[in-house]
Amino acid sequence: MENIKVCDYLAHAENRDISVLTLIDDKEYEEGLEKMRFDVKTNPDKTISNDFAELVCIAKKL
Repeated sequence: MENIKVCDYLAHAENRDISVLTLIDDKEYEEGLEKMRFDVKTNPDKTISNDFAELVCIAKKL
């Protein structure tokens, strides 16, 4: 868990190719993006809690 600035996370949220975001209804997804964009405009220092984990695996063929 960490607190991150909304402005630092907006680009990730706009990338709907992230598997979790594909599960959200289109209308709700767009509403959420608009809320984030509004927050960035009105309070660029606003933070949100991030409990998202990301795992990157790199393999080497032997």
